[in-house]
Amino acid sequence: MLYRVRGPYATALAKIVLDSGHELVDLSKKLAERISMPQRSEVLPQATVKESDEDPDALIIVGYRDAVEAMLIEMLMRIPFISFRFEELGPYTTIAAKLRGFEKGLCIAEVHGSKIIVQDVGMCNENEIAIVHVVKPALKQDDKAVALPGAAILKDTLVLLDDGGGRVYFSEHIRDYDRKATLSTISNQYTRQGFSIRWRSTARSAPLEKIVHEIEEAVNEAKKLRDTKPSEPMILYQGEAIAYIKLSRPSKEYLDDVRRSIIPTTPYHHQLRTCGICEDAIDLLDTLSNYTNDRIMIKAIENYITRSILNKNVVLEHNKPGEKTIEIGPITIMNLMETELGTAIVGKRKAQKNGIYDGLDVERKSGDIIFTFIPFNNWFIIHRYTDIEGREKGLYININTPPEICYNKGVIKYIDLFVDVIVVGNSVKVIDINELDKAYQRGLVDVDTMYMVEETTKNIVSSINTIRRVLGSLSLQ
Repeated sequence: MLYRVRGPYATALAKIVLDSGHELVDLSKKLAERISMPQRSEVLPQATVKESDEDPDALIIVGYRDAVEAMLIEMLMRIPFISFRFEELGPYTTIAAKLRGFEKGLCIAEVHGSKIIVQDVGMCNENEIAIVHVVKPALKQDDKAVALPGAAILKDTLVLLDDGGGRVYFSEHIRDYDRKATLSTISNQYTRQGFSIRWRSTARSAPLEKIVHEIEEAVNEAKKLRDTKPSEPMILYQGEAIAYIKLSRPSKEYLDDVRRSIIPTTPYHHQLRTCGICEDAIDLLDTLSNYTNDRIMIKAIENYITRSILNKNVVLEHNKPGEKTIEIGPITIMNLMETELGTAIVGKRKAQKNGIYDGLDVERKSGDIIFTFIPFNNWFIIHRYTDIEGREKGLYININTPPEICYNKGVIKYIDLFVDVIVVGNSVKVIDINELDKAYQRGLVDVDTMYMVEETTKNIVSSINTIRRVLGSLSLQ
């Protein structure tokens, strides 16, 4: 298979593609020099692997379905502690969708059990079958794909849209004036028939014979679809498929190691990149890593990161696979501690209103103090709830991936792993194990993560006395 890689993970991804026996094409000049390969800009990729535009902590693989599936399998075998979602209803996939009527002003349709939003339609008659194509896939469990009326035919160099618009669009990567003029001329006879054409980046260098052949082939296939009269929801023409891979901190550390096999790479390289730290600073750390050992680099970076947020307000980004991110805070970071549970950051906030604490099932009063204990290298975070006098109401121990601290943004982020441990008085309960099992069945967590959650939960339950002793040392100031 032929793959293109892009973005801050590109060097590590290139190594994975090559190690898996596949080929790299359309390399950036910098990457080609780094791995001593030709750019091969004239060769068309079957899929692209890159950072998600919407989430710097995620990869997407987008392209022809077989290429997406092949690389997803490689990623799942190689990168630890990831969650993923495969979506066959990718961009430019043409479907016969059953309309369900308007909901909150949006036309809702359904295919293969998935709901989609159909835009730019005047009528949305319930149970009517409409031919539409996907323009925005659903990347999270509760998201809906977005589709537009008409068929789409995907080729290497173009996408043909049977939308009646008669428009021509160019990829931003097609900049040569003469090539754009040539492509416009080729388009003319088809736009007059009502077809719209999106010229893909590969059209900038593809042979004209191939381009002409593909547009003729696409038009013939679109005309065949016009004669299709489906009676049930189905996929009529597979466009691109897309896979979404959520990376945890340990995943990024693995990618650091892969990158390090090609070029000097600092510990936390990919974490710093996705936090938006200045590239020059990361380049300097990469260079320094070639002159000292990882242990010293790790200690120095962790010390700098943790001390950079001391006495500042931060927000916890609680990312649960397949769901929307929840923000907790602001939390004031009041201490950095060396404890029996490892190096930890301690934060404090106050309850703002009366109610009941979720999970603990105990009364919440305005003014209650909530201490948050964040071990830097462990798979849990502890929230200790006390009244205004400091008397403990309970502990909520969240099982999650080790935290990533974006000190420049005032954000501490992690992936929630569904299971929690609740401690109220002498009662210790483990909750939501069934939610973890469901997540595994849906591909939202991998087997490595399942094992780590199981071991972490056992260790927490057997270490409650140690946890209480450590938390008892927290200052109430």
